[in-house]
Amino acid sequence: MGRFLSLFFIILAIALCPRMSDAQQMPAVQTFADEENCIMCHKFPGLTRVDKGERLRLLFINEALVKEGPHFRVKCSECHSDIKKIPHETPIKEVDCLRECHVMEPSTGKRYTHKRIQDFIDKSVHSKTDKDGRPKKYEEDTPVCKNCHKDNPLYKPVSYFKEIHSGLTERSFSRCSSCHEKREFVESFYKHVSSRVRKSSTAQEVIELCGSCHEDREVIKRHELKNVVYTYKETFHGKSAMYGGKRQPDCTDCHVRAGESIHLIRKKDDVQSSVNKNNVLKTCSQIDCHQNAGPNLGRFKVHLETHSSEAIIERYTFYLFIILTAGVLIGLFIVMFLEQLRSFFPDSSIFKERGRDGR
Repeated sequence: MGRFLSLFFIILAIALCPRMSDAQQMPAVQTFADEENCIMCHKFPGLTRVDKGERLRLLFINEALVKEGPHFRVKCSECHSDIKKIPHETPIKEVDCLRECHVMEPSTGKRYTHKRIQDFIDKSVHSKTDKDGRPKKYEEDTPVCKNCHKDNPLYKPVSYFKEIHSGLTERSFSRCSSCHEKREFVESFYKHVSSRVRKSSTAQEVIELCGSCHEDREVIKRHELKNVVYTYKETFHGKSAMYGGKRQPDCTDCHVRAGESIHLIRKKDDVQSSVNKNNVLKTCSQIDCHQNAGPNLGRFKVHLETHSSEAIIERYTFYLFIILTAGVLIGLFIVMFLEQLRSFFPDSSIFKERGRDGR
């Protein structure tokens, strides 16, 4: 009987105890959508497998990085739809980035998909087919999603209000939270939007990414291209970028028309291309670059190869400056050497002193 009375009073106490309000409850921890508990195994850095091609594949997933990227709400099975059981059956299919996603696109009311991005690529110079829809020669050289998006893109970190560090500010969140109560929603939504209206990669990162193909000698030879990355690095823009400058244009600033997708890079012969001879001046005189530039700026040759026949004047001017610079430095070193020699032998002279009688 005593046990029943004790149980009765415990239940009564729980029922009468006031519940914690939403403000008093512990804030929810923002985690990515891992309902299948995939991270239980894939959180180990040493998780690897050797496939049939005898390649070592790393299967580790960095949970911290996934949480800071735009895919943290996407379930693993939404991309890896062929995985149905554990251990997984092999071979595992490649992820199709064009399949419909869980997100509802608010402007159309349809499920989101990257197919529109693929449409841009199909119209660009990086398309696998020509204008008639036929496969290009060496189509295997054209990039796919993972060639450029090697890593999951990360949101910019939260920073101080006075921009000591780059990124968003804590004070910005306070303005949103006056209407939106849930901090998790505010942080996720704000990072998602602001990371897309800000430049996500530095000029050095963009140059390195483009150079993974455009500095490859075999690719250049097969497609009869110029080494445009090398020639860019020889310009003032390129040298500034290599030294960490933030205001100079990189590849995408010039080769993508303002207002268009970064995936739509057109050939220079295309009349709509930003680097077409009729559009170069407009591209260079954007608000972030050379405003009110004169017409001669549009004639400037950025990717000029000095060893080519069209650059005879530039090549010999380049050699002349090398000779002048070397001549000045050599003369300076001679003077410095003689000055040091005089300091070691102050009373010495290569001329014999004459006596008073002139002999």
